[in-house]
Amino acid sequence: MRRMFVLTLLVVLVAGSAFAQAKFPVRQINIVVGASAGGTSDTVTRFLAKDVEAQLGVPVVVTDKPGGSCSVAFEYMASQRPDGYHLMYMPVESAMVKALGFTQLEPKSVRFFAHAMFLPATVTVNAKSPWKTFGDLIAYAKANPGKVTVGNSGTGSIWHFAAVGIEQACGVSFNHVPFDGGAAAATAVMGGHVDVATVAPGEVLAGVKSGDLRVLAIVDTKRSPLYPDVPCFKELGYDVKILAWGAFAAPAGTPDNVVAVLEAAFAKAIQSQGFKDLCMKYGLTPGYMGAKDAQAFAESQAKWYQEEIPKFNLK
Repeated sequence: MRRMFVLTLLVVLVAGSAFAQAKFPVRQINIVVGASAGGTSDTVTRFLAKDVEAQLGVPVVVTDKPGGSCSVAFEYMASQRPDGYHLMYMPVESAMVKALGFTQLEPKSVRFFAHAMFLPATVTVNAKSPWKTFGDLIAYAKANPGKVTVGNSGTGSIWHFAAVGIEQACGVSFNHVPFDGGAAAATAVMGGHVDVATVAPGEVLAGVKSGDLRVLAIVDTKRSPLYPDVPCFKELGYDVKILAWGAFAAPAGTPDNVVAVLEAAFAKAIQSQGFKDLCMKYGLTPGYMGAKDAQAFAESQAKWYQEEIPKFNLK
């Protein structure tokens, strides 16, 4: 009789465990963003969160934790319980921060389950600036080494990397000023606190529309659909292409069945017409990848940055 009771109890426990797994999610999902509100990372995450929330039937709450080129948010997410309820928007900086010495974490430290998009940097100035073209800016920078202040989304961020890449390609020297995200850097240019911002197309869009900002160039091999009259670096004769990207991940150890649910929900959201329209609005390039490909891509990016970052002065 006792043996039968034990066997029955084991069956109940196993069945209960399987049922609990099958029921994910049953409560609020939290997504942390390692940048300030209003920037590309925050905008993309909040848009997709609403779609995923509608699909899964539980609240999906987004919290901004800027600092350390996403390393603050990265450390926070990686330390959470691997149950699928603590996620992170993973910017390109997540593949850079270990090489920069900000953290020991890297893409292989977590589980990627979706990749969303790519985006280039702009070279943007105040509309009252005397620089009407990118050539004007570079000519001034060459004549005045270190005088041009360039705002970025944080020391060691992809937009800092972009500005340093421009320095090397054009033979100039900038004074780099870090902010907690691209939106903050764009606001600083509007306010006249820095001369230039090397940030995402969408992060300067409001300022361009209001007449307060002017985009001089797109750091890519093609023009941005947001600014069709603005030349790209390839047209200007510079071999510089530095793209940011955005993906999503969960802590290491998150169960396969939970990752599968997240992957399916984000796949639908990222490939929706609504997200494609958002990308068009903010100058992003949709680029969905599932869990396996997103993981492999992020790890390959980390390897590349570990080789390239020591060549640049990003610290």
